[in-house]
Amino acid sequence: MSERKEAWEIRDIMSERGGGAVVRRSLKIVLLFLLACVVTVLLIFFGSAFFFAQRADYAWSPAVSEPTFGKNRPLLLFDEAHHNASTTGFAGRYWPFARLLRADGYRVVRNRDLFTASRLGGVEMLVIANASGAAKPQIFGMNVPLPERGSRSDPAFTAGEIETIAAWVEKGGSLLLIADHAPFGEAAANLSSALGVTMHKGFVEVPGEVSDPLLFSKEDGRLGDHPIVNGDSPSSRVTRVMTFTGQSLSGPDGATVLLRLPDTAVEAVPEGDSLVSRKAGPAQALAFAKGRGRVVVLGEAGMATAQVSRRVRFGMNTPGNDNRQFILNTMHWLSHKL
Repeated sequence: MSERKEAWEIRDIMSERGGGAVVRRSLKIVLLFLLACVVTVLLIFFGSAFFFAQRADYAWSPAVSEPTFGKNRPLLLFDEAHHNASTTGFAGRYWPFARLLRADGYRVVRNRDLFTASRLGGVEMLVIANASGAAKPQIFGMNVPLPERGSRSDPAFTAGEIETIAAWVEKGGSLLLIADHAPFGEAAANLSSALGVTMHKGFVEVPGEVSDPLLFSKEDGRLGDHPIVNGDSPSSRVTRVMTFTGQSLSGPDGATVLLRLPDTAVEAVPEGDSLVSRKAGPAQALAFAKGRGRVVVLGEAGMATAQVSRRVRFGMNTPGNDNRQFILNTMHWLSHKL
């Protein structure tokens, strides 16, 4: 009897152990299922957010049939050291811009340092797009909810940097300065002022017209007379440029207005917590010589890239415009090819 009792006890113990293993296995399955559900929900959420977010158009092709530069490729520094909202990395909105310029033969280098004479030494061309006074982290066009220090409208450049850039241009450097609607005009205003350009720092529109996109064409008389617009052949002539909101500009004496705003244009400028409507400046793009150097200033950033927002393409990839050729001509003029 004692042996039989022992056998039963052993069987009961093994049964309990086996039952515990089954419970543990069931618990693991449940936890794995819950984890899979969470991962699926996150993938759907972030995939959907990425799909609808404002981002670079990765399907856009920047192919250039006959690159302007072969062996002697000019060094172009693209600023990414000043909390720039427009960058050239794969997750940046100016990734298509950099692809286009590399396809045309430029050596595009990303700048991560403050501007000094030594940093600009040997640099032939400088592009600054949407510099700002504070960071606003994003991933593929989606804002990341992290605490912010300072304001994006704070000055993006130190007084020393502004002096350095102005001196570099005077000695022969070529600068493309791009500052979009608020807050970017305010952030770049000190630099533009040193170059003789006034940024009006708001959101420009033309009453009674579709202003996003706003059309500048030969037909409406809003394109200036300049090599950037005229090109050097019929195929490089620009006849239609579209901008996507942005701000207005006023240039120094001798500057050519590339994109001319009509007299009816107005600008909504931030003042405190409200927007105040004012008369806009005369231009949304300017070109001029300064010393031995050349400068182009754009008051709108979307025109120079290819983006997608909620499945709508805008920029160089928008059908029916010459934005791509306008940007190529701009860089050719800055590199003294036009």
